[in-house]
Amino acid sequence: MTETGFGIVGCGMIGAVQAAAIQAIQGARLLAVCGKDPERTAKFAERFGATPYTDYNAFLAHPGLRIVNICTPSGLHAEQGIAAARAGKHVLVEKPIETTLAKADALINACDEAGVRLGVIFQSRFLPAVQQFKRALDEGRLGRLMVGDAYVKWYRAPEYYADSWHGTLALDGGGALINQAIHTVDLLRWMLGPVETVFAMKAALRYPHIEAEDTLVANVRFQNGALGVIEATTSVKPGFKRRVEISGERGTIILDGDAISCWAVDGDAGPVGEDEQLTDGSANPAAISNEGHRRQIEEMMNAVLENRAPLIDGREGRKSLELVCALYESAQAGQPVKL
Repeated sequence: MTETGFGIVGCGMIGAVQAAAIQAIQGARLLAVCGKDPERTAKFAERFGATPYTDYNAFLAHPGLRIVNICTPSGLHAEQGIAAARAGKHVLVEKPIETTLAKADALINACDEAGVRLGVIFQSRFLPAVQQFKRALDEGRLGRLMVGDAYVKWYRAPEYYADSWHGTLALDGGGALINQAIHTVDLLRWMLGPVETVFAMKAALRYPHIEAEDTLVANVRFQNGALGVIEATTSVKPGFKRRVEISGERGTIILDGDAISCWAVDGDAGPVGEDEQLTDGSANPAAISNEGHRRQIEEMMNAVLENRAPLIDGREGRKSLELVCALYESAQAGQPVKL
């Protein structure tokens, strides 16, 4: 069997998660890694059996490299992804796709022009409980949807914001919403459909020295008429599992972390089988499994091999960023924003 060659740019925590995920995929091989610090990059490469690079163009020229996984700060995704696309490589970027819609669109267009596939990491969509939840909504088992809420009440220690990019507008694009909560915001929007209007407030309550917010709350009106709430924080001790609550005419389903904690639907006993609690980044950003990433990276690989769009391509990945940008615009203006 011919192996599909992967390369990772970014040798931090999430790069290691993706590297371990690639190693667990049959038919995938991590060939090369690229980072800024030579010593750190060399150690990372040795750990995962890859060739180290500090020159991005040399990395892109590595023999057999087919898919580039971008695991760098969010504000670098477009620049690095565009270079990879122009080098003929397929691109898989970590969430969010970028920090602005203009940069996201530039990346999407570059991949289109180069004829390469673009995927965006939202690994929560691949978890069994999430898929059971989505299937129930698609099948209309809750009836008309009325309320949908997303809560990400997490905690980050002071040292988290002491590095060079977290909480900065240039590289993070914001704070708790765009970095920590975007996975859950993506689930809420994916499950309930497009958003019509948002009204948000944000503040840096625990960490007033950072450029961005550590707390954001918002009201949301969906196009289907449902109303909802989004809470995104890194300011709440001790940190709690993320939570998605959706209610319709016939009942309520609640996702706590990666598991369904409530399935109270008229005449519906719910799914059979155990949930997988794979991830809990509520207080420790490193406390995540690579299983969700493994599933999504394998799906991306299959999309490339089958010459089709991945399940979460650039345009799909852009949707959550559009919502995030509207929430930030509303919070900045102090008034509702229509999407």
